[in-house]
Amino acid sequence: MTADPIAVGLIVARLLERLDVPYVIGGSVASTLYGEARMTLDVDFAVHLPESGVDALVDALDDDFYVTREGVLRAVSANTSFNAIHRPSMVKVDVYVRPETGLYASEIARARSVELKRGSGETARVATPEDTLLQKLRWHAASGGASSQQWRDVLGILKAMGASLDRGYLGRWAESLGLDDALARAFEEARG
Repeated sequence: MTADPIAVGLIVARLLERLDVPYVIGGSVASTLYGEARMTLDVDFAVHLPESGVDALVDALDDDFYVTREGVLRAVSANTSFNAIHRPSMVKVDVYVRPETGLYASEIARARSVELKRGSGETARVATPEDTLLQKLRWHAASGGASSQQWRDVLGILKAMGASLDRGYLGRWAESLGLDDALARAFEEARG
């Protein structure tokens, strides 16, 4: 199987849905849908996963993915991430285990069902443009402003989706997260 991150993302989405694990696809897949297209070789998921769901998820992934129970348990206990590598294609899936509070809860609750491959009829839950933009701003801030790719993703979303974005939602969360100056600068730069 050739490396097709979207196809692999759909496999994982179906597994998570079957297990009733709330999820959202974010990262470069989401930012490409809403902004500037770019090459990606991985898929980012955010999930709400209790410890009681670890064994079922590992068992479901185990047929086609390299994943360790210990890695998933660590991610669940510390609200961090684990990797699952799709054996046939070597596509990496980053799964971020998130608390059911704050922006993470809002992002998963607001996710949209999106057809990732046009004409396929297969959908998955993808972060909204606003939540994708906010997460990209967070990653940019976490890098100390060094991640130019995250900033380009933010600007790409603003340029492509600017007029349709929920500015009230963006403003409330940006203020809450201490990103209001970065958001204002991004809007200004995108206009420029």
